[in-house]
Amino acid sequence: MQTVDIFYKSYSKDFWLLHYSLLSITKNVTGYNNIILIIPEHEKHLFDTRVLPARTLIHYVAEEGNGYLFQQWCKLNAATYSDADFILFADSDCIFDHPLDVQIFIPVPEILHTDWEKVGDAKCWREPTEKILKAPVPYEFMRRNCLIYHRSTLLNINARFPELKNIVMSSQQFSEFNLIGAWAWMNEGGKYNFVNTDTWQYVEPKGIQVWSHATKEKGASELHLREYIRTLETILKAFVI
Repeated sequence: MQTVDIFYKSYSKDFWLLHYSLLSITKNVTGYNNIILIIPEHEKHLFDTRVLPARTLIHYVAEEGNGYLFQQWCKLNAATYSDADFILFADSDCIFDHPLDVQIFIPVPEILHTDWEKVGDAKCWREPTEKILKAPVPYEFMRRNCLIYHRSTLLNINARFPELKNIVMSSQQFSEFNLIGAWAWMNEGGKYNFVNTDTWQYVEPKGIQVWSHATKEKGASELHLREYIRTLETILKAFVI
């Protein structure tokens, strides 16, 4: 059986949601090898390790520069921490609310893509992706959460761009999943099932991604309140219903 690792990069403000995300893996997710957690070294004392899924590997790393860009670099560098055949990227605010066998998403993972004129504000990722690849990129490739890639794809990208960390950390804007998706589309088409969302038939997502920022605002707006309620409802569905 080919192996799949589930990869997280988290930090203290999201630890409470990460806790529920990990518990939802214990309850609902099968077919994976290891869970890999990347946690800031300076927040190690804030992270509760007492209740973790089996086969959870924690790496404490020194945070560098802009935290938003650094977490993207950590994902691009995920093959350093994993020896699995595939890596599934989860976020701290992703709750796996139904039974899920990750083996069904391999050996040819699906990558959705959408024409840039149809992605709204996400069109901002076009220029930085094309700048790195030095080629036109016709689609946006970050269309769903919990994307899964061949580990070899990440290795190939890093081999092609040995200065990738510096490129990411010096960027004004960057999208790791658009870079991976566009690279794979250009260079590894036979390893993935690329589907344009214009012709895609909806299927249930791997997990429900809530809006972690909704839980961090003081004097929150009605939108934040609705999202906070949705977060609680999603957690209840995963563990109670």
